[in-house]
Amino acid sequence: MKKTLIALAAVASFGASYAQVAITGGVDFTFGKTTAATDGSVSKGLAATDAYIDVGVTEDLGGGMKAVASMEFNSDGSWGANNYSGDKSVVLSGASGTLGVFNTRSSSILNNIMFAPEVSSTDHWTASANSGVMARGGVDALVVMLPAMSGVTLGYKYVEGGDGYGTPTSVTHVLYGKYAVGALTSVLEYNIRPSDYITGDARSQRLDLTATYDAGVAKFAVGYESGGLNTLNSTSAGTAAGAIFLSAVAPVGSNSVGLNYGKRDAASFTEVAAQYNLSKLTYVAASLGSFVSQAGVSTDTYGIRLGKNF
Repeated sequence: MKKTLIALAAVASFGASYAQVAITGGVDFTFGKTTAATDGSVSKGLAATDAYIDVGVTEDLGGGMKAVASMEFNSDGSWGANNYSGDKSVVLSGASGTLGVFNTRSSSILNNIMFAPEVSSTDHWTASANSGVMARGGVDALVVMLPAMSGVTLGYKYVEGGDGYGTPTSVTHVLYGKYAVGALTSVLEYNIRPSDYITGDARSQRLDLTATYDAGVAKFAVGYESGGLNTLNSTSAGTAAGAIFLSAVAPVGSNSVGLNYGKRDAASFTEVAAQYNLSKLTYVAASLGSFVSQAGVSTDTYGIRLGKNF
């Protein structure tokens, strides 16, 4: 045991000048209540809603280049449940741009504009929780970004649906553009799916667009996603319909209040939330939400969360 510790110390001493390791994470518990519209039944209780550790390693490669690797370990859920792997990535960056490989959940840029403190135990803007507002699943991705010029950043993403070895369930080519000047940031993604992964009379293209404006006293965002990939062109229902997202957050001292809203055809979610920071790393948050499925069934929920980051 002592020899092992000495060996580890020696490795750490030699590697310290070449790489920096950061360990961050968080643990939070939520008391929530959900009322089902179908029969008025109520479910409520206390749950460990999030527990994770992020490990990041940054290495200076010389010549203005650096490498960053990160990995997330999750342990939320019921007692005795297995830990599971979260996001993983390796990114190389320098004066010529950025190259990264990622294992993550699929996410359009619309997910990135939900600013209000999210408390609900369900990830309610996903299809699995709300029948069609937005779908997410495991993917592997290769991302290339060119250096920003005059506020414009261009890039390309190769995304395989169904993470891991084996034939992917889908392949999507994504053309990326970002414009950021002052308080305004706009991002556009044009998704193209080859015919090999299209069935019947289905869409092979999708447009995602977001605009964010930081007014200082509040931050606002709007997003639009056209009809989903691989959905029939002849229908406007469900995931084939376009989606619109709105979000706003306003600081109240060191705290914040905000709103998240999304809608695709009959499915929608609305959530108002607030967060009170006990310190820079410890917080109490609360939210009240209403969610509607594609079948028109509404569900009301609220939650109060205590969280500690590190």
